[in-house]
Amino acid sequence: MTGISLKLFTTWAELQAVKDGTSTMMIAYTADKKPKEAVYEISVALDGCEVTDKEVRISVTTLKNAANELGGMIGTALGAELDKVFKRFG
Repeated sequence: MTGISLKLFTTWAELQAVKDGTSTMMIAYTADKKPKEAVYEISVALDGCEVTDKEVRISVTTLKNAANELGGMIGTALGAELDKVFKRFG
């Protein structure tokens, strides 16, 4: 992941669609392009976004996959360190 995050705005309907699983893509807007109903501020990693002229399409699936991959790497590293510690005591 790039480590770059975007501050965006979205609507309640977009948040609900992602939360209840009816959509894996969320539409959000930059501050200067947002419609009046897009009042919910979110911060999203650039890696999961497709930026167009008027909106940002956020792939929730891409972000979930990246989070799962990162979790797996952290778990592997933590497990290796715990093995080292247990071997010293065993």
